[in-house]
Amino acid sequence: MDEFTLIKKLESLKANKPDANWVVLAKSNILSQDFEKQSFSLFNYLKQSKLVPAFASVLMVLFVAPFIFAQNALPGEKLYTFKKIGETIKYSLQQDKSVAQLEQVQVKLGELDRITEQSENQGYKLAAGIKETKQALTKATKDLANVPEPQKAELVGQIVNQITAIEKKTNAAIMDTDKEYQALYKFFVENEIKEIELRQESLSEEQLKIFNQVKDLFAEEKYSEALEMIYEIQPNN
Repeated sequence: MDEFTLIKKLESLKANKPDANWVVLAKSNILSQDFEKQSFSLFNYLKQSKLVPAFASVLMVLFVAPFIFAQNALPGEKLYTFKKIGETIKYSLQQDKSVAQLEQVQVKLGELDRITEQSENQGYKLAAGIKETKQALTKATKDLANVPEPQKAELVGQIVNQITAIEKKTNAAIMDTDKEYQALYKFFVENEIKEIELRQESLSEEQLKIFNQVKDLFAEEKYSEALEMIYEIQPNN
């Protein structure tokens, strides 16, 4: 077929019109089709097997990191909430809850002592620290009777001495006259009286006079006042 004949045949095709019914049917079929819209899904993207370990690692870091950085947080600081959550978990795992409560008081007193050495926002942090300490004291005092005697004497003695030192340093009342705290003082003062009685013969006349006042105050349930006078007898206690 020469070139001239081919051109004539192509021109003749222009005159052919599609059947009207076919056009309508084809248009209807096209419009009736539901084309799926392609969209990006982060969830589907992360489901890819190669990305799962990396995504899990990122989540782990985001979850664990605050607890790690919160280890040295103090009351009144933003990360302290994470520290308290960690302490609650640790406490729940302890077998002897009563001893753990007393040890928690020591932790709170240690935080207070650290606050006294700071200058930034000290007033705010000190108030928050005292509140945390009193809450810990309340819980520990309620469970004091369940603490084994040897550990009780040692821990209570350490706590009372810590409180006394911090109160002198800050001029703030931590162990106030509230009865729920007085059980700690009562136990401590009672033990101190027993120890002093064992060496009563070595006391001077002035110390004996003070000691008798201590016993009177103890009988009147004025434990904090009795403690102050005990320190006059043995200031290095």
